[in-house]
Amino acid sequence: MENPQIIDNETFFFGEYERTLDSQWRIAIPSEWRQHDETRLILLPGRDNDLLLFPYSTFREFLLKAGKLSLANRELQAALARIGSRARDCRCDKQGRIKLDRNMLESIGVAGQLKMIGALTHIKLCSIESWQSAENLGDDAYLDEFQKISESVNKFDFSGGL
Repeated sequence: MENPQIIDNETFFFGEYERTLDSQWRIAIPSEWRQHDETRLILLPGRDNDLLLFPYSTFREFLLKAGKLSLANRELQAALARIGSRARDCRCDKQGRIKLDRNMLESIGVAGQLKMIGALTHIKLCSIESWQSAENLGDDAYLDEFQKISESVNKFDFSGGL
């Protein structure tokens, strides 16, 4: 598989891997996706029967922005509490493994093996079967995704807030 690109201290994740969970619900992060000895990822449930692993630096950036806005805002405080209650801090051990939350894995139908997909800015975890069914969209369907993202980015002004 391809190595992640590191540009201006940002890591981008490419490729896909199949992993087997060990008896302690751990998986090995591909060496290409690890940053030195200090790989730290934040695990969150996704929207599409998946789990998402974000680099700690990306999640930290989000929290710093959100924290400034939420000091006196009841809705933002509640939103942060909902995110915090679901987030898990995952740090690689010396063998490059992270421990995953068993309940989260079971909620997406993963018991023994899973698929790790480089989603450019983060890592997507899902059952092998659910990824195979998503792949059946066609070889060039990802180009439609480029278009959707490009159109969405043009609609937002990222200079001021979240």
